[in-house]
Amino acid sequence: MHEAGLAASVADVLRQRGLDREGASVRLIVHGGHDDAAAFDDALRLHLGMALPELDQRRLAIRHAPGTAVCVACGEPFEAPSSESPCPACGSPGLLLPTPESIEIEPGPRP
Repeated sequence: MHEAGLAASVADVLRQRGLDREGASVRLIVHGGHDDAAAFDDALRLHLGMALPELDQRRLAIRHAPGTAVCVACGEPFEAPSSESPCPACGSPGLLLPTPESIEIEPGPRP
């Protein structure tokens, strides 16, 4: 699973930024396509826990940024929170455009 490599990279950045200390809150914003966001989140949390055991998982938030889709019927581009999102203009299915995978790391609110 590529989540192990992502988790190792995220753990390195969290250490560099001092966000690995006890009580630190972290938000990860995932860009790019994941068909099953919940399974991706579970795997990322698991691997991040192994790479950075001192991170309090209760203070880790993972959010998926919406992607851009194009309607198969009317051709309108639209923001799609998931691959099942219908076109807001006509209700037809959309095709998600490929987006490079990346993770933004933001410090969360101070405890």
